Amino acid sequence: MKRSLIAASTLVGLISSDSLASQEIEKVEVIGTRAPLYSTRDINASALGSKDTQLLPISIQSFSEALIANQRAKTLGEILANDASVQNTSIGTVFDLVSLRGFQLDWTNGLRRDGLALAPYQDVPLENIQRIDVIKGPSSLVSGFNNPGGTINYVTKRPTQARFFDVTVELKNRASKFLHLDFGGPLSNNKDMGYRFNAAFEKNGDFTGGDDLKRTFVSAAFDWQLSDQLFVRLDSDFQDKKTVSQPLIGLSTDPSTGKTILPPYVDTSETLLGQPWALYETQTFNSALRADFWFNDQWQWVNQVAYSSNDRFTIFPDIYSVNQAGDVLSSAIHVTPDEEYQTVSAHTFVKGAFQTKGIEHELVIGLSAREYQSKDGRWFELTNPVGNIFNPTYTEKPNYPDYPDANVTDTSESSFFITNTLHFNDVFYTTLGLRHIQYDKTQRAPNSARVTLDDRSFNTPMLGINYNPSDTLAFYLSYSEGAGEGAVAVIGSGAINEGESLGPQESEQIEAGIKYQHAGINYTAALFQVEKMLEYHNRNTNYFVQDGVQSHQGLELNLSGEINAHLSTVTSVTFMNPTLDELGGDNTINGNRPANVPKFQANTFVDYTIPSYQSLSMNVGIFHVGEREQNVSNTLTLPAYTRVDLGLKYQLSALNATVRLRVENVFDKQYWLSGGAKGIDWGVSPGRGRLISASTTFSF
Repeated sequence: MKRSLIAASTLVGLISSDSLASQEIEKVEVIGTRAPLYSTRDINASALGSKDTQLLPISIQSFSEALIANQRAKTLGEILANDASVQNTSIGTVFDLVSLRGFQLDWTNGLRRDGLALAPYQDVPLENIQRIDVIKGPSSLVSGFNNPGGTINYVTKRPTQARFFDVTVELKNRASKFLHLDFGGPLSNNKDMGYRFNAAFEKNGDFTGGDDLKRTFVSAAFDWQLSDQLFVRLDSDFQDKKTVSQPLIGLSTDPSTGKTILPPYVDTSETLLGQPWALYETQTFNSALRADFWFNDQWQWVNQVAYSSNDRFTIFPDIYSVNQAGDVLSSAIHVTPDEEYQTVSAHTFVKGAFQTKGIEHELVIGLSAREYQSKDGRWFELTNPVGNIFNPTYTEKPNYPDYPDANVTDTSESSFFITNTLHFNDVFYTTLGLRHIQYDKTQRAPNSARVTLDDRSFNTPMLGINYNPSDTLAFYLSYSEGAGEGAVAVIGSGAINEGESLGPQESEQIEAGIKYQHAGINYTAALFQVEKMLEYHNRNTNYFVQDGVQSHQGLELNLSGEINAHLSTVTSVTFMNPTLDELGGDNTINGNRPANVPKFQANTFVDYTIPSYQSLSMNVGIFHVGEREQNVSNTLTLPAYTRVDLGLKYQLSALNATVRLRVENVFDKQYWLSGGAKGIDWGVSPGRGRLISASTTFSF
């Protein structure tokens, strides 16, 4: 990979400037506005600055509050179904798992909130989210340790210039009830202070059905313009959530051939395959502070710090195998009790513009740090007497055995980053970036001394070239490297090293793309290749290992925005060629495809307002996922599927209200949502059947 040469050449380019001159930089808007349209351009790319995505040599897709509302999305997986480069890799129902460009999201680093890390394993609520940005490819330059497929960043709602009060009430089949309050406005007459509050309550069923849950959520955000130079933001949120825990469904065996086949299908949104008492419980808290200081029109100093925690009690029912009649042949319940995860992260950076010898520079230079502590690593096993997946058997809650103290793992990540965008003329420029990361990880088991698991440093450069012949058209080529957390050998897999961390991994990507904007529509195309080591359960040695090269080549095509005054769309198509090569531990899988990565995936969501009746609009979503391999041995294939959703929206101007009716999976399509994740290859996760929801939002 020639990493040292690339890193050195990048650093030379970054520091090749010798004088300062002026170039105007636009300041951040003090008070936010209401939801944007489906087309979203400006994003905060941290080490790359706050920029129009048209100017960045990487692929970024953004999904707005308006799209979240129209699709009645409650989870990350639901909204990212609009991106054909995102694959759902859910394990049951307890929290979202997705892959970006075929690579599993990093549980401990991949989710960001306003650019800073979240504590892992939390199902982030969307009620206080203004936008979700998906930054594709190794993004260590942007955000530090991370997944090779990319980073997901939640952008929180900010205070508004005018006071408002929105109340949303929603009912769904399966006895689901939802209430959401969203209100805010200025706190002073001159509008230099503002507030934004969100609160939500959701309850589905009584914990005897497949989708049953109960959650309470509150959040608050404050903005304060202390002076023309200093702007401060403060926000926090809390969620208490309890949900039934659904398992993957284990595979079957064809009695006539002895081959492994898919199990009989059951709609787990209607049927609980766990136990009514086996709840997955989380309490999450996030808080952040940001201060922006402008030295002058050219130079800005940004400071952010965030705290994130997740306390959870997890119960994972596992069904390892069933027969074609639905009888459970092998199963268990794995309990990982009283787990605690805490993350403190911060960064500080200066960004500005200057000129040297006719070349204009945009410089970002800063420091970042993340301290992450987990208290986990213990589990015990209970019997899972489901009996038959079509007619489950439920039992009383058993007494839990005594369990030991948790392992305490401390992870420290500190880094220095610098990027320089050099404008050689009005149409041609290059972006050079480098982040140096120091990564340390220690662990203390009960009654044991603390041991060092990792003590390493990484250099993660990025080189990008842009040719922008106009403000609406951009061609780019980029190379980037990344470093990220390795997988954990899956608990309950039976592997000799289950529960063990496999250690950090490095990755690299080359990408070429085109971005074009015309009349309110964004068109993007990206050709990419991403490589990292494969992490899998080697059945020959019964160890989880890192081995060989996992390479994903692909083409992404995206279109989003307003086609005209009446028609808006989010459309995405991805072609992918994923391969496994150079494996020494199990060379029988060389040339195979990785699990759960389709060669073809496409979706479109279209919203149409009736021209002669502006109060009424309708939408349709079509989501297609091609066939996927269920495991790295490629012995079983998940069939392709297409899901269709329909929706209506009606504006009641007399009541200042918006009524929405939505039907997900209109034709009640039976499909397999995913084939497991992070090396879990014993089962599959079924999709959700038809879901009908009706909601009304009143605005005051």
